[in-house]
Amino acid sequence: VTQPLVMPMVMHRWGRIVNMASLSAVRGNPGQANYAAAKAGLVGATKTLALEVAKKGVTVNAIAPGLIATDMIAGVPEPMVQQIPMQRVGSADEVAALVAFLCSDDAGYITGQCIGIDGGFGV
Repeated sequence: VTQPLVMPMVMHRWGRIVNMASLSAVRGNPGQANYAAAKAGLVGATKTLALEVAKKGVTVNAIAPGLIATDMIAGVPEPMVQQIPMQRVGSADEVAALVAFLCSDDAGYITGQCIGIDGGFGV
C-alpha cells in the first residue's frame, strides 16, 4: 500500500506515513506468534523506510495500539482489562487523534518511531 504513495511524497518533499502495528509487535502475545511477527515486521519496515525518506521531508511512523474498543476485542475477559494500568480499554477516537497528530506539521521532527497507545499495558 505504501509503495505507490512514497514517490509522489518524495517528489513533493513532504509526506506523512502512519502504519498501524500492534502492542503484540512490541511485547508478543501467547498463541499469536504469526500476528506478532507480522506486526513486528511492519515496525521494522517503518523504521527502514523512515531512514530512506527522511531527507526528502517525509516522516514514517507506526502506532501500536493495545486493547481498543472495537469488534476485534468484543468479549475480552474483564481480568485482562484489569491488567491495563489505566484500568480501561482505549477508544478509536484516541487512536485517531494520535494519527492526526502524526500527520500534522507539529509532528514534523518525529520519524521512525513506534508509538504505543495502550494505557500503559506495554510498559
